[in-house]
Amino acid sequence: MPLVKEVILENFMSYRYARIPLEGGVNLITGPNGSGKSSILLGISVALGQTYTERGRRLSDLIRKGERYARATVVLDNRPRGRGSRPIPSVRGDEVFISRYIRSDGQYWHEVNGRTMTKSSVRRMLSKLCLDPDNPLIIMHQNMMEEFSVLSPQDKLKVVEGAVGLSSYRKRILRARETLLRVEAEEREVETLLSKAEETLNYWTEMSNKLKKKRKLEEKLSNLRRELAWTRVFEKEKKLSKIVKETEGLESELKNLEERMNNLSSDVKDLEESIGEVEAGMLDRRIGLKEGLLRLRNLWESAADKIGEVKVSKVLIEIKRDELGRLKEEVRRARRRIKELASEAEKLGGRLFRGRNPDEIEEEMRRVEISLAGIGRIPRNTDEACSKYREIYERLRKRAEEVQRNKRRLVKEIEDRMIIWREKLTSLLETVNPMYREILSRMGGDGEVRIINLKDPEKAGIELLISFSGSDLSPLDPLSHSGGERTSAVMSFFLALQSCMESPFRAVDEFDTHMDLRNRGVIFRSILELARSGIQYLVITPVPPSDIPDDVHVLVVQKVRGESGRFLLEEA
Repeated sequence: MPLVKEVILENFMSYRYARIPLEGGVNLITGPNGSGKSSILLGISVALGQTYTERGRRLSDLIRKGERYARATVVLDNRPRGRGSRPIPSVRGDEVFISRYIRSDGQYWHEVNGRTMTKSSVRRMLSKLCLDPDNPLIIMHQNMMEEFSVLSPQDKLKVVEGAVGLSSYRKRILRARETLLRVEAEEREVETLLSKAEETLNYWTEMSNKLKKKRKLEEKLSNLRRELAWTRVFEKEKKLSKIVKETEGLESELKNLEERMNNLSSDVKDLEESIGEVEAGMLDRRIGLKEGLLRLRNLWESAADKIGEVKVSKVLIEIKRDELGRLKEEVRRARRRIKELASEAEKLGGRLFRGRNPDEIEEEMRRVEISLAGIGRIPRNTDEACSKYREIYERLRKRAEEVQRNKRRLVKEIEDRMIIWREKLTSLLETVNPMYREILSRMGGDGEVRIINLKDPEKAGIELLISFSGSDLSPLDPLSHSGGERTSAVMSFFLALQSCMESPFRAVDEFDTHMDLRNRGVIFRSILELARSGIQYLVITPVPPSDIPDDVHVLVVQKVRGESGRFLLEEA
């Protein structure tokens, strides 16, 4: 039963839309150079979130020319296995679609069965399947064999340890060594402190006396600052009270003026009505002319006086209103300023007022500050240093003993971890070497995988020794060996390593670079042997082997429409 059922590419590199079905066992993808074979593996890598695909190129470069987005999807077979459990229990369906969307604006994200997920969540899900897309032995891209062959022995070992899960063993040794260096530095520091403890005791005693004096002065200065701050608040409050009283008096005066003006206006209205009545009486001759004129004269004189008083009242009211507005604004400003001053004062402590003016307080503050300046600088933690310095020597002695114990423990830990690491590597080579030799022997060669500098984790490395045509074993070297020999040796080593891995899916792109027909056939048959143990393989090669077994799923990729072989993958 395959793990990867299908790969779906949409607007991905040269593919407009393609569905690539995969089977259990070996899936062989072949076709002319430039037909898009490697794009299929790259699509798998992108969908699974492989970091390798994000180096040296932007993901947006993978979008088909002229399109705004691309999508690579890997369909996993989630049907129950063994005792009825699904490979991914959190998904109930028989298929799991893992997609990676890429947009031309640089945005990209993962979806699992249509639901957006973070890359880290996808990686955690894949880890439960023992499928690490960053493991170079699970997904091997083009030129990987050549790149591995030119690595230093130290870098080769890092690749191998990462591939088979041994990286943590050496990292723990190196971390323990770093800790040991810190402990040794601490040991030297303790010895230095022990030698200086006695001569510094008198110094700390003197500093302690100064510190006591300084604290008293600082406390006094703090109280003076607090008193000054609240005195300023009190003065502002006193001034505010005066302005408030003035405002209240002005409001009362203004109210009286407005009432008087209203009364005068009412009187004017009454007089105007009386004038109108007299004029009407004169017109209908109820009032004689002489009497009417006399009465009108008196009424007009009274009205004129009242109107004059109204105008004067209006002017006075406007003046008073302006004055009242000014006072209210002054009250608002004063309250705001008092609030600010009180807020600052509260930071220094509760309300404190002793009846002194600010000048007196500031003068006393200057005297205290001069006294503080005369004390000079006092080191921190003087109290603790003075009170405990007589005990320091004993404490340092105990500390030195503890450092020694830690040092011995770390040395033992490093030795133990070194043993485990060496055993793991030795055990790995004991498993890998027979298969490495076996595969090379089928090619008419011989070989050995050897660890160098095994006593030093920082300099340790792996060398691949090979021999063809009966020559002596020699380390793999781009100057001494042909491309075919290097590729054959590295691929033989990788296949031997894969026998120590648990991943149910593996892929290799053009493993047969520079290989002759015989060696290509040997490697392909070795892949078939591994696949028959239940591993799903994806093999990409431009030239298929001459004798392909019936259980190999063959896919032919071309850039023309039509069919070729068992399956033709159409690419627009």
